Amino acid sequence: MSATTIVIFGASGDLTARKLVPALFSNHRKGRLPENTRVIGFSRSRFSDDEFREKLRAGVELFAPDLYDADAWAGFAANVHYQAGDAGRLNDYRKLEQLIHGYAGPGDDRLYYLSTMPDIYPVAVQMLGDAGMARESPGAGYRRVVVEKPFGRDLNSARALNTVVHNVFQ
Repeated sequence: MSATTIVIFGASGDLTARKLVPALFSNHRKGRLPENTRVIGFSRSRFSDDEFREKLRAGVELFAPDLYDADAWAGFAANVHYQAGDAGRLNDYRKLEQLIHGYAGPGDDRLYYLSTMPDIYPVAVQMLGDAGMARESPGAGYRRVVVEKPFGRDLNSARALNTVVHNVFQ
């Protein structure tokens, strides 16, 4: 059975707790996430899985209190994990890839959500490519990247980012 892994870069930041996880949790409660969806946070902050889950739970309770339900949260949180790492270090992507493989197979789908500072977008995309994490091949699921706004500082930087994304992702 295939699975979907959503990796959130910059996962210790405000956007993740305020917007992303409440939206994912809402979709989980409504049965709108693919079966076997996992969420993996990736950022420089050091958290255990349980500490990360607690941070996210507190965010849901604070920013979406009408959404929170302890039983539903327990089902969602069981598939939430965390990997500390630096977006500019290839070895940290290799560790992330090992973590993903511990929960999902090579044929599973992946979505990489870049909730980082804009200067990190091209670095993270290039590192995903260098680590082989963006490659789609026969038997592999899809590999997608979501770039949080702004997409570049101006037209030239937007074009440069677009080129990096298209060079790495199919």
